[in-house]
Amino acid sequence: MNARMDGLLLVDKPLGFTSHDAVAYIRRVLGEKRIGHTGTLDPEATGLLLLLVGKASRLARFFELDYKKYRAVMRLGAETDTQDKAGQVVCECPVPELEPAGVEEVFRRFTGIITQVPPIYSALKQGGVPLYKLARAGGEVERKPRQVTVEALVLLCIDGPEIEFEAHCSKGTYIRTLASDMGRALGSCAHLTALRRISVGGYNVEDALAISARPDKVEAQGRLIPIDRMLPWLPGAVVSDDAARRVMDGRSPEAGEYLVLPSGLGEGAAVRVLSETGAMLAVAESAGDAAVPLRLKVVLV
Repeated sequence: MNARMDGLLLVDKPLGFTSHDAVAYIRRVLGEKRIGHTGTLDPEATGLLLLLVGKASRLARFFELDYKKYRAVMRLGAETDTQDKAGQVVCECPVPELEPAGVEEVFRRFTGIITQVPPIYSALKQGGVPLYKLARAGGEVERKPRQVTVEALVLLCIDGPEIEFEAHCSKGTYIRTLASDMGRALGSCAHLTALRRISVGGYNVEDALAISARPDKVEAQGRLIPIDRMLPWLPGAVVSDDAARRVMDGRSPEAGEYLVLPSGLGEGAAVRVLSETGAMLAVAESAGDAAVPLRLKVVLV
């Protein structure tokens, strides 16, 4: 019999692969159909992609709020319809003399809660249809501005018209759009020429399996992070053995069945439900009920 494969796999997506390509590749390597990812990367981007394998695929929603860190290069002087080098040039602009102080001042203006208009060539859906499909059909698409959070922008290098930087930002931030908007703020126009995701939450690309190295099943299986070690940032509630059996049947434990129950949980806060041996049985949410303080959302056993 084949051993079950459930857990988190960090992969380093190569240039030219879509996120779907990466999932399909690892499905073939592992021989496991139940694999999903926690956030897309454009084909023109490389770097960290989090793949959830087997039962772990049920936990995708709990990774959605993680902050991400990118290393990027933007080139001033030209803007493209896709906001990256894959697109067609739609306008050209003179490039001003770039000084670190001036670039860092613009970076400060784009740090914090900012508003972005999502790029037309993106997987974001409108009326159930991805924007890029609407764009290719030639239709005009109204896109609503969205608020995102940029925690930090760090200038790494200025090389002629190119600026290399790191961005630490929230889910939903488009680095392509950030580069385009900052290019205008610098008195020019710009597009992204390179993008690499280097971390998601506490996970780093240095620990990822490189798809470009063509890993085999043994290597990929050996890199799986087991379910019990996933979501370490969520508080843990420990239940008795009797309650653990009820959790396995999909029933929420009652207040007296917890050996450990985190305090100060806000309404709807996510919590790992653990056995006495530390195995993660489920993820629950705070219910604000004295009798049933946590309600099961995802059962993993």
